Amino acid sequence: MTRRSRRIGRGISFGLSLSVTVVICAGPAGASADGAVSVTAATAAGSAAGTTSPAALALAGEAGAGADQSLPGPVTPPALTVHAALLADEATGQVLYERSSRRTLPMASTTKVMTALLTLEHLPQSRMEVVGVEPTKVGEGSIHLRSGERLTVHQLLLALLVKSANDSAVALADAVDGSEAAFVRDMNRRAAALGLTDTHYVTPYGLDRPGHQTSARDLARLWEVAMRRTDFRALVATKAARIPGGGPLRTFTTTDKLLGSYPWIVGGKTGFTNKAGRCLVASASRGGRRLVAVVLGAPDAFVAVRALFEYGFDQFVWVRVARRGQNVPVALASGGGDPQPYQAASNVDALVRRDLLGEVHIDPASGAPAATAPATTTALGGSLRLWLSAGMPLVPLPLRAPPAARAAAPPGGGSAATFTPGPVPAGSPLAIVDPLLRRPAA
Repeated sequence: MTRRSRRIGRGISFGLSLSVTVVICAGPAGASADGAVSVTAATAAGSAAGTTSPAALALAGEAGAGADQSLPGPVTPPALTVHAALLADEATGQVLYERSSRRTLPMASTTKVMTALLTLEHLPQSRMEVVGVEPTKVGEGSIHLRSGERLTVHQLLLALLVKSANDSAVALADAVDGSEAAFVRDMNRRAAALGLTDTHYVTPYGLDRPGHQTSARDLARLWEVAMRRTDFRALVATKAARIPGGGPLRTFTTTDKLLGSYPWIVGGKTGFTNKAGRCLVASASRGGRRLVAVVLGAPDAFVAVRALFEYGFDQFVWVRVARRGQNVPVALASGGGDPQPYQAASNVDALVRRDLLGEVHIDPASGAPAATAPATTTALGGSLRLWLSAGMPLVPLPLRAPPAARAAAPPGGGSAATFTPGPVPAGSPLAIVDPLLRRPAA
């Protein structure tokens, strides 16, 4: 492989920092169809349209002149043995891959992401806590806390997120709310405030209990909120820790095997029970993009997440798929007749899989994700939002009626809207695609 090929294979960055969220779990991602409109004519070509292929435009950024401008061969998504999966761009919420992402599943010790988040939101890490009786009764993975032992919140958080200690989860629950039961109620209130409609907690540690569940999309959302905090990021990036033990120091290493073995890893949290299978939520950063992965129900969570990371890093490019003012003829189903002229209301950028750069189109059937209310119009003169697709829904395309002087006749030229992806200018702002993943923390 030549140096040039290796450079292209690693992915092209157009001067804009990106991040991607990966989740593995189970449950179909809803799409709300908007049957009020259909696209019937070709869009007018942009400034670089016509003779230049989408791949050539996509590779015209930092790859520089002389790059291989041929369309790549077919790209195969990773073959995953999991109950469900979701891969999404963290900065925008754009979904790149999913499998049953709304199905409710047990999540084992990835539960402790919420436990840690609530603790950090309520207590300083320097605070000293006295261990009560409740933590000593929790079995399975633990650091064997003793009643009356004194540890800081930081030390208990290290045990929680590095060792994945169940007794530490209960000790933190006691510290925040006085009891495990009260803390679990707070966990469910916080989940509701974040819009995690598929999530319900029964314990702060995640052992199998009836009704203790989440979904891939919910876990991605929770992880994204937690990773906004520098203190949380530092904890999940810790490879090894020591805390007092009333004798010899308790020494332990992270349960996240990707730390130290996968160069792009930022941090993660594992989980395992017989019912939940192997679980993992993790972030990785490469070339200005950050990917977040959640795995529920995999025989090997590390292999599955790593495969998704590589898929997101290597096979997607950041491109401008529509330009402000670009003509988009739209036929209004309620009115019938010829397609009416609309224009793109703003520039629209997205991550597009390399082999689908020439297949970006409007997909009226895609509507909008369940978290997004689709906008419709029944008469020319209003605004409209459809979704651009390439293999799967990409991003919403906001449309507006053109000035009256240009609305007399729709631009002709074809039976389907066509879009020519091109480089994204440096410094272009990111637009939110999925408000569920990027809704401000409540």
